[in-house]
Amino acid sequence: MLNFRNFKFVDWMMFKPLNFLFKQIRNDVWLKSYVNRKPKELQGFLEKTKSLKKANLIVVVAFEQPWALNWLLSMANKNISDATVLVFDNSRNLLLREEIEAVCATNHVLYFSLPINNTRHVNRSHGMAMSWIFENVVKEIEPRTFAFVDHDLIPVSRIDFASILGTQPFFGRLGGRDPSKYWSLWAGFCIFKYDFLKGKKINFLYDFSRGLDTGGRNWDSLYSHFDKNGIRFAGRTYKNFYFPGFEDGASVEFIDDKWVHIGGVTYKQEMKSKLVFFEAFASRMEQFKDWEDFSKESCKS
Repeated sequence: MLNFRNFKFVDWMMFKPLNFLFKQIRNDVWLKSYVNRKPKELQGFLEKTKSLKKANLIVVVAFEQPWALNWLLSMANKNISDATVLVFDNSRNLLLREEIEAVCATNHVLYFSLPINNTRHVNRSHGMAMSWIFENVVKEIEPRTFAFVDHDLIPVSRIDFASILGTQPFFGRLGGRDPSKYWSLWAGFCIFKYDFLKGKKINFLYDFSRGLDTGGRNWDSLYSHFDKNGIRFAGRTYKNFYFPGFEDGASVEFIDDKWVHIGGVTYKQEMKSKLVFFEAFASRMEQFKDWEDFSKESCKS
């Protein structure tokens, strides 16, 4: 819940605490209504996932970018052998939902079309989708571990998913405007032991009052009980790649050294400028035996 001690006198004069409180209450009401929606296809989908109990899951929330998702799924089939990928489609465009479903079929990945979410707020839409998936699917499957991975996060190297968590109950990229005070895991790459979350109140909405993005509402129930300095987080680095057609180089973001983050795919104008480069990047990768060879040839940190 809102911590009123975070606000200064000038904030109170501008009614900021009350504004945050109103929005949190409104969002929670909206979230509860959304999570309670049960499409008729849900039961059939759950029947198909019964064998995944105590397995490792990778949950991808797709949103209107079939090409990026196809690259993710094809690379996951190649580089991840000890986790099962499930795709949940949060797209507003129904035609793109059809394209994304076809991408999943091509890659032999289970697809589920989430209830339509009419909010235009990107963080709210993403957080509501994640909460719906956790409450209606993850809880039913009861996996050993599960991860939320952005639809534009590409596993370009071999990944031993079972070893990522180690002894920690969660792992991911550190997020937060001021992590010395409040922090959470970035919604684009966060992994949890399911048993650790049992019985806890889970809410993947944001908490801007604490400077926390999507998933930040889990501060009270999850992250506040841990010393950040005792937690191992995923790294975030940038490397420059050079290859024919891109002799001047382009910076590529990496998460945990094994995942390429395209970034900005929610914003169509930005995606157009990135699509040409990453299509060339993917095509160039295919010309090499493995990621290490491609990286040595094309990358300069």
